[in-house]
Amino acid sequence: MLRFQIGDTVVLEGQPGRIVWLRENANEIEAMDEYIVEFEDKRRQFVVSGKLQSKPAESVDDRVRDRDPRQRQTH
Repeated sequence: MLRFQIGDTVVLEGQPGRIVWLRENANEIEAMDEYIVEFEDKRRQFVVSGKLQSKPAESVDDRVRDRDPRQRQTH
C-alpha cells in the first residue's frame, strides 16, 4: 500500500513539496515506494519513501487573541 498519493504535501529535508509522480515497488525484499516531489520553485527531486515526512496539518485558531477578556465572545 502506498504511503502517499499524487497531490499530497510532504516535507523533504525541511522543505515542503508536493508528490507529482509515484511508483509502488513491492517486489523488493524491503518494499520501497518511489516518488518525485515538486517544490514551489518548480524544482523536482526523486526520492524513496523512507526520506519523506507528511506535512503536519495546520491548526485553525478561531479565537481573537488581542481582544479584551472582559468582552463577551460572539459566535
